[in-house]
Amino acid sequence: MTYVLVVISWLGVANGAVISTQEFSSAERCEVARMALMEYAKARSSDETLGPLCVQK
Repeated sequence: MTYVLVVISWLGVANGAVISTQEFSSAERCEVARMALMEYAKARSSDETLGPLCVQK
């Protein structure tokens, strides 16, 4: 099965939201990527503007 990491980023009132996706071969790989993305965002104090989630394709 394929899993998709969906990332919704809020760029502010002027630019709105941006949605990006990346496919993974397993739920575990998708979750690892999601957690790494959240850690990266937290390190830059931008985790409140990011909404990643893994869904089955």
